[in-house]
Amino acid sequence: MFTLLAKTHWGKPDFGRRIVWLIFGFKLKMQNKGVRQSMAWLHAWTGLVFGWLLFAIFLMGTSSYYRHQINLWMQPQLSQYQINQATAIQTASQYLEKNAVDAKSWYLNIANHEEPVNKIYWEKATGGYESRNLDANTGQELKLSATQGGDFFYNFHFQLYGLPILIGRLMICIAAFIMLIALVSGIITHKKIFTDFFTLRTFKSQRSWLDFHNVSSVLALPFFLTITFTGLAIFFYLYLPWGMKKLYPDNPFQYFTEIRSINQNSEHLAAPIKTEMRSINTLLETVKQQWGDQALASIEVKNPNTDHATITFKQLEDRSITLNQAQITFDAHGKVLANTRNESAVATLNAGVYGLHMATFAQPVLRFAFFCSGILGCLMIASGLLLWSLKRQIQNKSQQFHFGYYLVDRLNIAAFIGLPIAMLSYLFANRFVHITETTPNYEIYAFFSAWGLSLLLAFFTKKQYLWKSQVFIFGLIALALPIYDFVYLINHRLISDLSNYWLFLRIDLFLFVCALFAVFIFRNIQPIQEKSAQKIKTKLANANNEVKA
Repeated sequence: MFTLLAKTHWGKPDFGRRIVWLIFGFKLKMQNKGVRQSMAWLHAWTGLVFGWLLFAIFLMGTSSYYRHQINLWMQPQLSQYQINQATAIQTASQYLEKNAVDAKSWYLNIANHEEPVNKIYWEKATGGYESRNLDANTGQELKLSATQGGDFFYNFHFQLYGLPILIGRLMICIAAFIMLIALVSGIITHKKIFTDFFTLRTFKSQRSWLDFHNVSSVLALPFFLTITFTGLAIFFYLYLPWGMKKLYPDNPFQYFTEIRSINQNSEHLAAPIKTEMRSINTLLETVKQQWGDQALASIEVKNPNTDHATITFKQLEDRSITLNQAQITFDAHGKVLANTRNESAVATLNAGVYGLHMATFAQPVLRFAFFCSGILGCLMIASGLLLWSLKRQIQNKSQQFHFGYYLVDRLNIAAFIGLPIAMLSYLFANRFVHITETTPNYEIYAFFSAWGLSLLLAFFTKKQYLWKSQVFIFGLIALALPIYDFVYLINHRLISDLSNYWLFLRIDLFLFVCALFAVFIFRNIQPIQEKSAQKIKTKLANANNEVKA
């Protein structure tokens, strides 16, 4: 069969024979290895091919744990807003009654301490959607900066940027699948995984990267497995679409509507009739009688101003993994309806997978633990790729230039240092330019420009200066940004007391920590490089002596 394939498929028997021998050689090589050796090979090469993309996903996803805080940092004028939810609901409902009276549905994301602006959406009677940002106190439309804020990091981590959404998400799914393979093969490979956890040899060339890779892997292993599997499960419909297409041939995405809620209007076969429904402010009093003075997250109105209207109030606080925050639904006349949430086993599993990945239930301490686990994931991936590069350079018995090692070294720098530089450049650009809906998004331009320049600089930097040069740039930006931010806030009179400044200080303090980390790496990367270089020289000297002998 292979001979026929070689002769017919490529048309060139010599090329075909090479491919056949390559396949047989690989198969023979794997057969001669044990299970652990085969898993080690799989772990190393899957990690190399997808490692840089996985690092970007982990870093962006970890930043997304605090995307609301980043949003506020990048829209500093919002720090002066004082929020009263009753007023916010009243002004937003009045706006909708005036400007979207014939809409098919309303959705109000109520202003709160994390997002001090009313965000409203409605489905127009003619099709399509409209959205507005409203001042929570006055109901006036706000012309905020069109910055994507922390949502840019959040969206990048699950659909990349500049690609069609489905293509980007499918690429992320492939990377998540590879991550799962790398995790499982890594567990099988390290037979002394828990012993290695207590071994950490610092600044000792290859051994340091290996120890740190093991420690960071074991320390947050349950987190890595959970976040990878749930991320893969959320987008099941991309790589396993046949079930949805079988059950919903006309509209496969109807699945998502049905899994979230039970349709209370299924018995209404007639078209909705225009009528005056109970006002949202009146229903709010009933909600307060049942819940007390609880903060609300959203109000959703389906078929507003008709006899089929349903109005759903949801609480803001939700400590459930399955996104099961309390909710109350009314009909057009103010009657409390039965629970409209789909609580079937499949719906609960779906919500649980999503909730585990997003960690919406996590309170501040637990959220910080998730954030630290995400950082450990970044360090695990980085140390693994650095170990791959260093190990093969030590094993190489020739001083000849090797483009593969050269390329891996430069891509490592562009990923592990260049991407953080790009993220800081994105934040820095926010303080220099005001983005509107009609202007290009210079913040995103700054992000990709800085990332590209980092890679370009890496290609033209000698190896001995490669790390130090870019770590120095990263540390300089991380130190300068919070200082400039403080000056910017003072000059624009955006902070009046410590409580106002805390919204910015928490991000600035983290930037100072990044600067200190850069100083630590800058001072201690030299011993590792020197010992690695010495080890490579010793290896080459031994190889030359063997040749002479």
